[in-house]
Amino acid sequence: MLLTSILKSKCPRCRKGDLFVNPNPYKLSMLTKMNKNCAYCGQPTQPEPGFYFGAMYVSYALGVLLFAITMVTLEGIFQVGGFHFMWVYTLLMLVLWPVIFRASRVLYIYMFIKYNPNSSK
Repeated sequence: MLLTSILKSKCPRCRKGDLFVNPNPYKLSMLTKMNKNCAYCGQPTQPEPGFYFGAMYVSYALGVLLFAITMVTLEGIFQVGGFHFMWVYTLLMLVLWPVIFRASRVLYIYMFIKYNPNSSK
């Protein structure tokens, strides 16, 4: 249930409401637009000003994880290294950047807001 809620970008408190206005991360004009409050429990999606600056660290960690997975996959399994590895990794980062951006915000808010199944407006 927790993993499903994180993958679907649901509210960390009730796990029912959407955090983002548009669920599609590749609609770049709406990438950063978040609902002000959860539609089900009223939880603010930005608990304090500048809250998501900390999500940069989560984004960095996700980028390092992607780097490690790409390196192990390409160099360990396919014996592709150096120049080709950097092209593949750069392409992956460009394609997955919107997903990583949103995932870092979702994971960050889940670190601070506890689940409460009885929460309601």
